[in-house]
Amino acid sequence: MNKCLKVSKIALLVAGSSFITACGGGDDSTSIQAKNHYAYGEMPVCQDIDLNGKCGTLEQSINNLESLTASASGPFLIDSGGYFLTADSEAKLVSPFTTLIQNEVLFNPMVSGNSAQAKAYLQKVFGDKYTINFSDLDVIHGPEHETAQLIASFNYAISLSGDSNYLKIAAAVDKMVTNRTFDIRELLSQTDLDTSFVNLNNHYLLSGSYPLSSLTSPKSITMNENTGLLLALTSDDKLLQINTGTGAYSSFPATTAQASPQRAAMFKDSDHDDDDDDDDHDDDDHCEYGICDGTGGTQVTSSLTFAAQGFNNKQAYLIYQPTAYGDNSVSNTCNTSGDNGIYLSEIGKNTVSPSPSGVKKQFVIDSYSGASGTVPIVIEKPDLPVSDSECLNNHINWLTPIYSKNRVVAVFTNGSGQTAQLQLLDGETLVATNQTYSLSTATPGLVLNKQESELLVTQGSYGQTMILDADTLVPKSHIDMADIYDASFVNDDREILISNGTNTVFWLDTRSSFQAISSLELDSRVKRVVSVPEGKYSSVLTENRVYLLDNAERKIIKSMIYDKAYPYGMSMLTDKIIISRYGAIDYIQFANLVGSSIKVGYQMLSRDLVTLWLSSSEKGLYSTTLAHVLRTNGESEATSRQFEDIDIEWLPANATTATQVRQVKLTGYYRGERISLYKVLK
Repeated sequence: MNKCLKVSKIALLVAGSSFITACGGGDDSTSIQAKNHYAYGEMPVCQDIDLNGKCGTLEQSINNLESLTASASGPFLIDSGGYFLTADSEAKLVSPFTTLIQNEVLFNPMVSGNSAQAKAYLQKVFGDKYTINFSDLDVIHGPEHETAQLIASFNYAISLSGDSNYLKIAAAVDKMVTNRTFDIRELLSQTDLDTSFVNLNNHYLLSGSYPLSSLTSPKSITMNENTGLLLALTSDDKLLQINTGTGAYSSFPATTAQASPQRAAMFKDSDHDDDDDDDDHDDDDHCEYGICDGTGGTQVTSSLTFAAQGFNNKQAYLIYQPTAYGDNSVSNTCNTSGDNGIYLSEIGKNTVSPSPSGVKKQFVIDSYSGASGTVPIVIEKPDLPVSDSECLNNHINWLTPIYSKNRVVAVFTNGSGQTAQLQLLDGETLVATNQTYSLSTATPGLVLNKQESELLVTQGSYGQTMILDADTLVPKSHIDMADIYDASFVNDDREILISNGTNTVFWLDTRSSFQAISSLELDSRVKRVVSVPEGKYSSVLTENRVYLLDNAERKIIKSMIYDKAYPYGMSMLTDKIIISRYGAIDYIQFANLVGSSIKVGYQMLSRDLVTLWLSSSEKGLYSTTLAHVLRTNGESEATSRQFEDIDIEWLPANATTATQVRQVKLTGYYRGERISLYKVLK
């Protein structure tokens, strides 16, 4: 191949700084025109945690990948300007070459989801031919000619019919590898895309877990489903920001910036932790609407009680409430002074704000012990976070951000014996908008619809269940059902899926006086109800199982045993169910289960799968196919037959029980070659 120009690393570090002249020749049909092939560097980058291939309107653009914390790291996506380019969490930019690397991380079972191994694999395939070094290509842009080839090939692949751009890129890269060329426009067909991959989306539940030892007895847990980031406030006032797509997380003290970024191992296929650390906890102690019980107290005037993700990944709403030693004076407005209320703070801000109310410490005599000879109690005012804005009030219970409207709806309890209110605040300034709604309880349940245009307010036995306009808090309707335990809007907000605390869920029609139009009886008492962002699918957690429901058909798609104790919260992305619990974040994946048969088979293998197979088989452990294991376990023929070519050996060879199996050897075809993989069972 004739090289007409090779752009230096320094030039490539600045997107758009290359000046290229036309050249011909080469080993393919791509000719480099007099244009800037690095224009993608000017395109906005977002996190695509759920791998849906879209930068949503509420997902934050990322300007500098090098400054991100562990929890805010990847995967990254450019999906604008005619480009579809991706990068893994280790990358410092997004380019056609990082798209190659990320594709291998996602789809190549030989690299174990590791970017360093992915780069080594690509180096072996393409390094000599194109005289490039993949070890640098997630930090700097690649050479111009090859960049143009990749962009042309990716654009062609994206033009094919299909729902997933990630799969289209995967089909293109498969052709590149097998033919040792970046230009596959004459090689890739629609048939290749349609027949190359196993697709178990919405046909299988794949469980795994991210261990997180610091997640114990949190005060609150909230989830921004637009970004896939979970924010937990721990009992010792630490903020844990967790990327639910990778398990990476960062830990910050609430009032300092000594961040301790920590990356949890990305066990995409790992089993749940053993039950030993779970069973001693009362399963009824949980987070209700994001607030968790059992947090204890301190001898300070104020206590941090609640945290929620702000409108971008670097901000959080923090709520302080007075203790028995603090100021409990009553007000139903945002005040100009005080220690308590809502603070909009940058997560990890590097300075601390002293209490605005003056003296840091004072001594109080314990009157119950008598003044003589007693040690005085030390009362401390809190170190408050540096904030961009605040609403100071002693009796704000909790809040729900309305991200699309840049608003916050907050629960003002207004003190003991007073009428509680919902108040609408500006999301940036925290200034009251003067829209309020009087409540019958100080602990309502608040559920936004998917468009964030309406707010469901449950008040238990104290008052009616209401539907409010999210812009004004004006009542629009009410639901004649006072015992709603949990709820989620579904089917493009045309229906609400609700639980009344029994083992039955109901679908209510939002267009017809919220009448029940269908119901479904499950195995045991319902504890949680959540749905994906567009509301097509829901998940229900009962005392014994987790269910995936099709809301259009109002039926169960799949279910699996879930026996982990002490769940704190539950949410749902477009591809997985997220359950936070004592010491871990569990995920149950139902989409993005696509790829080669050996890649998907590798994902599916777990100790639970082996245990179930042995309990269903009378012959004990023996070498077999994955298809046979799945059939024996009760999977459908349509699912099972896709794994006929995957041979399985249980290791060590003398193992006779599921607990004795340490590894599984899988053998099957990948990119036309017979390969073997080994998976350690946790």
